[in-house]
Amino acid sequence: MMHIAEYDDVDPLQVLHLNLLCLDFALTPELVRLIRRMDPRPFPFFALYAVEGNAVVGQVGVFRLPVVSSAGAAEVGGVWAVSTHPAWRGRGVASLLLDEAHARMAAAGLRFSTLGTNASGVAHRLYIKLGYHDLHSPAVALGRSDALPRLPALRAEPAGVERLALADRLFEQIACGQLGFARRHTPFFAFLHARSHLDADDLWLLWQGDALVGYAAVSAGNDLLRVRNLLLADGIDRPAAAVTLAQATHTRYVHIRLDRPGATFARAGFHLTPRSWATFMVKPLAADATPADFRQLYGLEDGRFLISDLDVT
Repeated sequence: MMHIAEYDDVDPLQVLHLNLLCLDFALTPELVRLIRRMDPRPFPFFALYAVEGNAVVGQVGVFRLPVVSSAGAAEVGGVWAVSTHPAWRGRGVASLLLDEAHARMAAAGLRFSTLGTNASGVAHRLYIKLGYHDLHSPAVALGRSDALPRLPALRAEPAGVERLALADRLFEQIACGQLGFARRHTPFFAFLHARSHLDADDLWLLWQGDALVGYAAVSAGNDLLRVRNLLLADGIDRPAAAVTLAQATHTRYVHIRLDRPGATFARAGFHLTPRSWATFMVKPLAADATPADFRQLYGLEDGRFLISDLDVT
């Protein structure tokens, strides 16, 4: 008989095995303690588990995510690390756990549950079946750094551990007046570095003269720079910033995720795909809540919605 248990009531070694098996994610007991100590977002129970006999067969993590709505500071739910042991595939494990997660989020007063996933995957079909809606898909752009324009006044350099707080302060400045994921618990980047989600040397700071005007979360290899998040102050040319990063990392090609419209990249000579397979999904939890409400409350209708894959689950 399958039942639902909380993290503290299951075998942490089985949890680690499940996460490595399904997600290649080392969710060790030590990492769980670190997350609980540094990250205010998890619920007290941390994650929910499907257990049959003595076997841990499925998992759903549950967060309270800080956001900003048109009415002010708020929270939405976020589910993460959804996984089912392959031996229990097709037995409704994920649905059982997600139903329980949704019930607990609703009982806590949250009106929406959110997640990020890939629309080409099997999980996407499950989320649609459970009431999630696709609300946002980032664009992607690809260009050659030696064939694209660059602003000589811009320079880029890795943040390093000692300057992560600069990125936190810059985010607060740029996010002021925006909606959606425009609010973070701090220190944000120090936590990402501590849990190995983003190395401090993979966060690059962008300067114009002596002014810090942006940051980028990147990875480089095989002559390709991947930019997973680029945040810039108003007036800074985004294609030029991307090229500055590629040239600073000595990479020939730059591939960038764009969570806001990317017409400037097309004009600058990048190959632009306006919508990728990545998708941000929302499920209303309250009886009177709708996806249209979320779009209006969080600025998707008027261009004030701020989002990055560093913030969503």
